[in-house]
Amino acid sequence: MPKLNADFVADWVAMLRSYLIDEQRWPAVEITALPDGDLPSHYFDAQRRRIASVPRTIEIGDSFVCPPDYEAGWTMLQEKVKKGEDINGHLSMGHISLLNHDGLLAEWGVHHFHLGTTFHPKNPAFADRTGPLVYAIVGNEAFYAINVYDHYSFENIDVLESIHRNWPEMISRYRAKGVTGGAWNKEQRRALRRKNANVSVTTSDGTVYMPIGGGVVASGINMEAIRLADYWFLKIRGFQSDFEKQLASILPTLTQNRYAGESTIEAELKSFSGENAQVFLPKYDVLAKVTLIQSARSP
Repeated sequence: MPKLNADFVADWVAMLRSYLIDEQRWPAVEITALPDGDLPSHYFDAQRRRIASVPRTIEIGDSFVCPPDYEAGWTMLQEKVKKGEDINGHLSMGHISLLNHDGLLAEWGVHHFHLGTTFHPKNPAFADRTGPLVYAIVGNEAFYAINVYDHYSFENIDVLESIHRNWPEMISRYRAKGVTGGAWNKEQRRALRRKNANVSVTTSDGTVYMPIGGGVVASGINMEAIRLADYWFLKIRGFQSDFEKQLASILPTLTQNRYAGESTIEAELKSFSGENAQVFLPKYDVLAKVTLIQSARSP
């Protein structure tokens, strides 16, 4: 039985790196500088920062009020949300960088959107900047508009109170029982966020929440991003082991494409999703398409 000469994990990391640079247009200098071991967690962290362009319904919080001077911008943003147009240009320009620290998003999972109706004069990829901002949680199918706040409200507990009041089930998994939550003022919360600290907080009715944004590790990376990176690393490493054990099943095809009993076979992972994988064997110009068993599928 021939041995497999491959590193599917390295191939996967290279694919993620290319996707971040070529498809999502994150700064090539930043992405290229990331070590292979850190790249997957940054990739998954990037997906919560960059909003997918898909149609969404809009749910509006009970205290939502848009200042009259910004109604046109709010109407424009709503239309983009409903049509599935790109709304990333309404986010902070700090999100140009994958390494940008966004405490509001990290702790509470909340994006803030500018309400400009024209292009930014220095960077037309963004809408013009505004003082008032729409704070919202963006789900796969819905846009949850919390309220309009300013740039000094990122640590305002009213943001969490509104989410708790309007959409309690959406954040129910982050409720903590049997523990006492803290009551942090804005300055304290800002300092905690800068240190990437995860703390519990108590709402006005006594409900205690852990960070509803999922929490972060010491480096500031989202915990769920770390979990996904670890999950896929193990799955891809396991898939390589399984693929090598199944080489015998594709030897007839390789024999038809110049395989002559070599002791090693080089292979490259070309794609790996929840359902299928593609492995290229360059010497024989063969692309093997593999249907994954349940244990190798996504979490």
